[in-house]
Amino acid sequence: MSAESAASAAALPTETSTPPTRAVIASMFGTVVEWYDFSVYGAASALVFGRIFFPNVDAMAGLLAAYGAFAVGFLIRPIGGIFFSYFGDRYGRKPVLIATLLTMGISTTAIGFLPTYASIGVWAPILLVALRVVQGFGAGGEFAGAILFASEYAPPGRRGLFGSFAPASVMISLLLSALIFRVFSSLPTDQFLSWGWRVPFLLSIVAVITGYFIRQRVGETPEFLAIRSQAAKLRIPIVEIVRGYPKLVLLAMGVNVIQVMGYVHVVFATSYMNTNLGIPAITTLVIQMLTFVACGVACIAGGALSDVVGRKPVLIGATVASALYAFPMFWLLDTKSPILMAIGMVLGAFTLFPFFGTQSAFYTETFDTRFRYSGITLARELTYAIFGGPLPFMATTFVIQAGGKGWPVSVIMVVMSAISFVSLLFIQKQSPTPSR
Repeated sequence: MSAESAASAAALPTETSTPPTRAVIASMFGTVVEWYDFSVYGAASALVFGRIFFPNVDAMAGLLAAYGAFAVGFLIRPIGGIFFSYFGDRYGRKPVLIATLLTMGISTTAIGFLPTYASIGVWAPILLVALRVVQGFGAGGEFAGAILFASEYAPPGRRGLFGSFAPASVMISLLLSALIFRVFSSLPTDQFLSWGWRVPFLLSIVAVITGYFIRQRVGETPEFLAIRSQAAKLRIPIVEIVRGYPKLVLLAMGVNVIQVMGYVHVVFATSYMNTNLGIPAITTLVIQMLTFVACGVACIAGGALSDVVGRKPVLIGATVASALYAFPMFWLLDTKSPILMAIGMVLGAFTLFPFFGTQSAFYTETFDTRFRYSGITLARELTYAIFGGPLPFMATTFVIQAGGKGWPVSVIMVVMSAISFVSLLFIQKQSPTPSR
């Protein structure tokens, strides 16, 4: 081997040489890309897609049509999750995380190049939905791998904290997308509708390239390496876990139902404040920024707390707090007072998002290492397909039927919290995976 080749080999990580902090950064980066892509699409759905891809209907119908396209990405996520989890459980977390990153990022960038309805007619919304399908397909395999990557690298006694950084990084992506979209939506309307809306999508490629090189230089997780010989013998991991542990899978799905409520904070609340309450865009943006920061802090605090008191106490506490706060949050929003609205959203973050921060470690410890990717994918992605995709559409429809009031959304939040609460009471670990 030449000196140059030896130096290159030394620069690359061995399978066991990656520091845990670097693994966390690699986990976070893909999550940022995933949720930047989805949140940019959500913002565009609320602000522009109805006008340029569904122009032959009134404003509210156009918004509902755009949210319908938004829902398609969630409906396809389980298929992508099943596809990628097969490889994640058999061949490792790392190669799958690279593949999902590229799938999500390239499809999002391509949306920025789409011609509008005025240019190619009905093909414009068809292509939009097609790219949304590809985006959702990649996202279906991303988050399960990201939380496993961080959790399986965690030092003893810190799995809750390390696992919390992946969901916390979702808030980074939401901050970035909201700020970037705000900058370009402040352009004159004709410029924003012509080219301004495209730039946030095109910027995704920068994060994808950076994330690719970061993930390429991180080794496989130690916990997967420990069972790799067993993993290779699995035929179809997702079939084996469904056949062997159907009750566990259903309860794990039930636990995840409350997470869908996050879309009330990051998608629906923006539309509700702007459309129903008539709040100025700049005020909504400031409230959004405060909410995203509070959500990120709450995620990390919840994960760290679970290392001290245990996973279930934090999760159950969050379900109870979220149910109790569902109506007060909308009462505060309906005051139309910027200060009270900001307080309402920030308090909502601290009732719900400790759940997000704790769930990574909880799921990692619930499923056996051999089936973790598949088990977490089923629990998360099927739930999001059933509840997450339709939620903005349903919430908007119910609010219209209620004369613009937010109480139907509060009812939905209470029901979702109750489902997760009951599921947590009955769920048990699949195997004696030690808490870390």
